[in-house]
Amino acid sequence: MAYQVIKLNGEKENFSVKKVYYSAIKAGAPAFLAKDISNEIEGEIYDGIKTSEIFKKVKNKLKRENLQFSLRFNLKEGMKKLGPAGFVFEDFVRQVLSKSGMKVKGSRILSGKCSSYETDFIAEKEGTTYVGECKYRNNGGDKIDINVCLKGFAVLDDIKNSGKLNGNLNFFIVTNVRFTDQAIKYSTCKGIRLLGWDYPKNEGLEDIIDRNKLYPITILPSFKGYQADIFKNEGIMLACEILSLDIDKFSKKVNIPKKQLESLKREAEVLLK
Repeated sequence: MAYQVIKLNGEKENFSVKKVYYSAIKAGAPAFLAKDISNEIEGEIYDGIKTSEIFKKVKNKLKRENLQFSLRFNLKEGMKKLGPAGFVFEDFVRQVLSKSGMKVKGSRILSGKCSSYETDFIAEKEGTTYVGECKYRNNGGDKIDINVCLKGFAVLDDIKNSGKLNGNLNFFIVTNVRFTDQAIKYSTCKGIRLLGWDYPKNEGLEDIIDRNKLYPITILPSFKGYQADIFKNEGIMLACEILSLDIDKFSKKVNIPKKQLESLKREAEVLLK
């Protein structure tokens, strides 16, 4: 019997033991452990189970074996804690792109021939200037569709026609979720650069974060929502930045209990070792 699972966006799809296996592999689990976990999950599911419940099961089983695997597996959930307040997704994207080799400038207004446009970032690499737009979605089951890409291409075309930016220009869309097949097809045809969850294959946003250890602090289990504005005001957004903190001084300065900061630091050490 093929069990159906309910995705975050309400859609149904057949349960795939391979997806469970590869999600554990991506979190760093060795093949034998990923196979054991996926087999366990296969024996526990039922028709109509939510993908969020499967996620919790996998996370707990990884945690049982190795805390680091569980923390890495929590990346998508940690990303969902970025948003319009506290840790802003655009700020995180600029950090990720900057630390992965791009020259990045913050948001600004660019003039086109017909109108003006607010951009989330300007990035430069290997002779190309990218006009960037960030698309954050709180629901991990959402997808960025072709309309976003159509708008991006029109914006780029108008900016090019203004003649105010010289050189090789391109549009760059970054998101924390997936792109639809139509969006990918259109962007490939028009030369729009896309960076999202699991896209490009093996070079997606989560791959760049993993490879460069650019995990947001929100990935850590001890992180509390009220701390977002505090850490942001102190210029701290990445888990790796906690390691250099003087806990005693920082606790007194920002009025976060020392024990909470020590827990965050211990988790960051496990995640980044």
